[in-house]
Amino acid sequence: MPTVRRSLLLFDIDGTLLHTGGAGLSAIYEGLKNAFSLEQSVDQMPPLNLAGATDAGLAHFLFAHFEIDHSPENEEAFYDSYHRSLSRNLAQHSITNGGHLLPGITELLECLDNHAHLSLGLLTGNIQRGAWTKLEQFEIERFFHTGAFGDDHHDRNRLGPIAIDRATQHFGCEFLPEDTVIIGDTPKDIACARACGAKAIAVATGTFTIDALAAFQPDHLFENLADDASFLKALGL
Repeated sequence: MPTVRRSLLLFDIDGTLLHTGGAGLSAIYEGLKNAFSLEQSVDQMPPLNLAGATDAGLAHFLFAHFEIDHSPENEEAFYDSYHRSLSRNLAQHSITNGGHLLPGITELLECLDNHAHLSLGLLTGNIQRGAWTKLEQFEIERFFHTGAFGDDHHDRNRLGPIAIDRATQHFGCEFLPEDTVIIGDTPKDIACARACGAKAIAVATGTFTIDALAAFQPDHLFENLADDASFLKALGL
């Protein structure tokens, strides 16, 4: 009887698993302002396009904008300050600004977790500590144990091989790119999958419509992830 290879499913967080109700964006601005004693108010900060961005990439942009030396020490100071603000903001924004898990996410993760040959991980632009804090706030951290994060590299396309290597080490079995599926809500998630040879599942629960995502030709495309059976079918199950 042929051996069933294990598949690695790498999930984006924001816009794919959950919405923070603006807690993440406000924490970035507050974190920068507090870390470097900037005089600008939050509403005077430059606009940021968070869709598919990495926190390291945002740090590059903001440091250049405010002429802050991009040293490892300054980057760490920013991440520390940002994470403190994020931890404070998440509960409040969930109540006042509608932060929430996206439709069917807990049920889908429970379903996938019950398949022994499926391994779940993260591929997200969030720094690692911020990623876990968001998942803990919405009580889905138990489904994930490894991944690649926005402080691993500023270029999202470089995160796929990192996530695959870490999953191979964590789960003790080799994952090949063709065994890997990257799930996200932006064209950058699709590009990230293509860059490492993984399959791409796109979901229109972020800022991009289903038609906009279709133009980038993901392997599968969903309005949301509420239909477990359709998702499993996309995985060939």
